[in-house]
Amino acid sequence: MPKVVPGYKAEARTRIVEAARRLFATKGFRRTTMDDVAAALGVSKGALYQYHRSKLELLREIQSANRRKARRWMDEALRGADPAGGIVDSFEQTFARAIDREQVALWFEILGEAAHDDGIREAIRVDHREDLRSLRGFLAELRRRGLLAWPGDLDVLAFTVVALFEGAVWDLSVGFEAARIRETLRRALAVVLAPPRRDPRRAATGRPAPSPRRRSRGPRR
Repeated sequence: MPKVVPGYKAEARTRIVEAARRLFATKGFRRTTMDDVAAALGVSKGALYQYHRSKLELLREIQSANRRKARRWMDEALRGADPAGGIVDSFEQTFARAIDREQVALWFEILGEAAHDDGIREAIRVDHREDLRSLRGFLAELRRRGLLAWPGDLDVLAFTVVALFEGAVWDLSVGFEAARIRETLRRALAVVLAPPRRDPRRAATGRPAPSPRRRSRGPRR
């Protein structure tokens, strides 16, 4: 009988994901084995296989956990007074964690593995599509509430936001100053997620500002 992972199923899955995340970051995705994950949890490999049968399944579960966390941030931001500012803060928090060199190294290792592994490549594609879909939904809600100035395609804006973040992580990985990258990312996100400009006359009266009228110069002589 395999030793059973302690705790309820949801809690067990969370523990497995966090153990795999730590091992992938410290030991590397390729070098980590399912035996390593089982040992870190203090269970048999047979018990671990009741939940996940491969490292690829663990990678997908880590990606899903990350997306669930991002959705919670978006929901919290929408409940706040400044939703766009809230999502900027969330990206900044994510970037603060990405400053961990081991996490950055893992990110690039996974990308490298994807060049030779169809399963990893598909997992990255699915994760990217889901990230864009979730972010687009958040941006659509901002626009619906009149809190987003961006006039164009929301798919383009979602792509832009993700590209800004991934570019910042790339700069970090090659040794640029973390504090400068973080501040630049925050300013860039604040620009693309800016709210519409409010006319002070409309704010004061609650009515649209009157259009300026041309003064009549009378007939020319």
